[in-house]
Amino acid sequence: MRTLFAMSRVFALCVGSVHTDEVTTRRARLRAATIQEIKEAALTQIAEVGAPALSLRGVARAIGMSPAGLYRYYDGRDALLTDLITDAYNALADAVENGIARGEGDPTERFAAGIRAYRQWSVDHRHEFLLIFGTPIPGYAAPEGGPTVAAHRRMGQAFFSIGVEAWRRGTFRPIDVDRPPTLGEAQVAAEIDPDLPVGLVPVMLGAWAHFHGLVTLEVLGQLHWVYPNEPDTFFETELSRLLDGLALG
Repeated sequence: MRTLFAMSRVFALCVGSVHTDEVTTRRARLRAATIQEIKEAALTQIAEVGAPALSLRGVARAIGMSPAGLYRYYDGRDALLTDLITDAYNALADAVENGIARGEGDPTERFAAGIRAYRQWSVDHRHEFLLIFGTPIPGYAAPEGGPTVAAHRRMGQAFFSIGVEAWRRGTFRPIDVDRPPTLGEAQVAAEIDPDLPVGLVPVMLGAWAHFHGLVTLEVLGQLHWVYPNEPDTFFETELSRLLDGLALG
């Protein structure tokens, strides 16, 4: 009888544990779904009125939630903005990494594939692009060393990895910059590889600045007056010039 009682207790505990796990998992799924709904409503509001005008009260109203209820998920506007900015950087990094992975051939061709993926994501997600690269939002400051920083670095690392690969293969020789390296350049080079030429850093950053500038002009509609129907023509021409000058090999 004692043995039977002990076994029944073990069974009850196991069943209770499974039930608790199921409840916890269900709650986690519901919470994740609600957070996603909040973020989608926030992005819709940003598209309509701009990031500086983002209002938690307006987001709560859009999804039929009380403002107090929304604070169970975000303790303020800045926390929501941090989540949205992190998502945008990660989505862009995903696009770039996938573009590079799909690219075939030498580093130049894969670098070009990453740039094309960068441009396509930016054009397709204009408001997210402007959220991370547009005018700074008054009163908002990303947490130092927080998730937005890590997400931003992912995108940079994807492009830098191509330059480093080409350098290690001996096909990419960074130009000598006619000035002493800055502290930031030296730190970035050392973080990547202690033997990495510091000259690779400004060259790769310059390449990013070139194509990012082209993408920004297109996202803002500043090229439409010259290329209303043929934006690809200009972009591909400039991309070829960039890659010829970069000479990744």
